[in-house]
Amino acid sequence: MRNAQTIYQQTVLPLPNSEKLRLATLILQNLSSGERNAQAALDLLQSIQNERFFTTAQEVDEHLKVERESWDD
Repeated sequence: MRNAQTIYQQTVLPLPNSEKLRLATLILQNLSSGERNAQAALDLLQSIQNERFFTTAQEVDEHLKVERESWDD
């Protein structure tokens, strides 16, 4: 498997400067996008955790029972 140094020397170095800059931009956009997505997922999980409606399994069962009964009406 080729490492980053080998890829850089064989693939990136021969490129004109404009293409090197374009490649760098693409890599940075990809990295920042991944970080934003990861942070968004963590924020979502945190918000869900902070808004738990039920504290016990019994409360969940009661809620489901009420919901199911409402379907029959």
